[in-house]
Amino acid sequence: MLTRLNVFTKISLLFVLLLLFVLSLYTYSNLESVRVIEQEIQTNTTNRLLTFSESVESNLYQLSLYGMTIGQDSSIQEYQRPDYKDSAYERARLSSAILEKMNLYNAASKWHSTITLFFPRMNKVLSNDYYTSIPYRDDEFIQPFSKSWFYDDDSFVWYTTEPTTAMSDPTKARLITRISFPVKHLTTLLDQNKLNNNGDPFLFHPKLGLISNSTADAALTTRLTEQLQLERLDDKGGFRAKVGSTEYFVSYIKSGSLDWYYVDYVPMQQILKPITSSRNLFYASVAVLVVMSAIVLFALYRSVQLPLLQLVRGTNRLSTGDFSVRLNYSASKEFNLVFVRFNIMAQRIQELIENVYEEKLRRREATLKQLQSQINPHFLYNCLFYIKNMARLKNEQAVVAMALNLGEYFRYITRSENDCATVREELKLITNYLEIQSLRLERLNFSIEVPDELLDKTIPRLTLQPIVENAILHGLEPKEEDGQLRIYAECQDNSYTIYIEDSGVGMSREQLEQMRFNLRKPLDENMGCGTWNVHQRMSYLFGEESGLVYSQSSLGGVKVAVTWQDNTKE
Repeated sequence: MLTRLNVFTKISLLFVLLLLFVLSLYTYSNLESVRVIEQEIQTNTTNRLLTFSESVESNLYQLSLYGMTIGQDSSIQEYQRPDYKDSAYERARLSSAILEKMNLYNAASKWHSTITLFFPRMNKVLSNDYYTSIPYRDDEFIQPFSKSWFYDDDSFVWYTTEPTTAMSDPTKARLITRISFPVKHLTTLLDQNKLNNNGDPFLFHPKLGLISNSTADAALTTRLTEQLQLERLDDKGGFRAKVGSTEYFVSYIKSGSLDWYYVDYVPMQQILKPITSSRNLFYASVAVLVVMSAIVLFALYRSVQLPLLQLVRGTNRLSTGDFSVRLNYSASKEFNLVFVRFNIMAQRIQELIENVYEEKLRRREATLKQLQSQINPHFLYNCLFYIKNMARLKNEQAVVAMALNLGEYFRYITRSENDCATVREELKLITNYLEIQSLRLERLNFSIEVPDELLDKTIPRLTLQPIVENAILHGLEPKEEDGQLRIYAECQDNSYTIYIEDSGVGMSREQLEQMRFNLRKPLDENMGCGTWNVHQRMSYLFGEESGLVYSQSSLGGVKVAVTWQDNTKE
């Protein structure tokens, strides 16, 4: 299929394929670049969250470690001695020592926390929160303690017991330590992380909501929280979230201590903006290139392809025999010289072909006259022999009739130089001829039935007479019984046929086939020239489909069909 395309189409197709290849290659490269950058964004965001989570977990670990080791302090151990139960002075001294140590820890710690010590056996409470008086209640510590930090009234709280086995049953504990820190510590840490890493981190809990930094975009974090609620969160991961027309990559890490998620997000479009701008610039350049290429291709099509197509169509018309073709051209085209030379060539070929055609017509006209000249002597010889025979038989009426028929015959063929006659004129000649033959053969009967619309059609002169003569001489005369000759015609569209059939001796199928063969081959000395001449003249004038057709007649003899089309050649 590709080999049937012209050069211009192949060049255009090649250009389109190269353009598609470049676009595909650039698109693949751009997608790979975006994918690598997105991976880097995800890695950096995750690393920032890991740094932030390690900082939070480190502070939580220090608070938890202090809570677990504070019970081993000597002052606390001594504070629980039974012999100090009734000594108010010693208890006040030890309480001051314990509070001083807790204050010292807070001073050294990054986070200020509230540390509260519960002594169930003594119903005493010690706390570094001087602004809140915390009474001891027996019903407060009945349920098992959680082993992780939990959120309570804008603070995170954690409990530990002495011994640690009392976590599941606080009623058996000698000492219960409660450590809490306010949410503002996490908020401060979030602010620092945002300032240092250009992120916007926050903490998220599926049931408790979120803890954001002090400068967070409340509307955006709320929308992202809604997306987090819909996601199935693992311990660590990330996903894409679209808020409005902006797409964000959200990373999260679950805190092992708080049971909250550290969350951070980055806008993908903002980071990918240089690549997006470069991509858009490339596509715009390609679009401009395509438009300019289309303009150039269109100009080439008008200047080269259209003239070539016009030249090809002209040569095709020449090859089919249409030598009147001429190519139109203007003074501004590059193919003017070719078109001018083509028109000159076509004109010369047309003149040559017309000359050859005229010569062929003249040769055909000469051939027709030669054929007719062969028919006239043949008919004359038969008539003269008939007159001689009738004179010997003293049949003066037949001699006079034949002489009159000969006079009419020569008057018929010499009356005009036209080689054609109407069917009416031919039938009049045939009627005279048959009347003469019926005088000679008293057993001859004939009938003529031709439609009126056929009478004015033209056929070559002396077309029917040789056929009628052969029917009488070779069909009816050898037969002793009465003979019948019938002439009739039919019309169908532009096709006309005159049938001549007799009741003579007839011919076998082999003889009929030989007659058909003789009509198609060149004339030789062994063949009669009458019907052969008629067939050749009909073929010359009306085409190869016209001429004589031999077949067996229903009367018992031979039926000859003279057929032609209504396209008479002048």
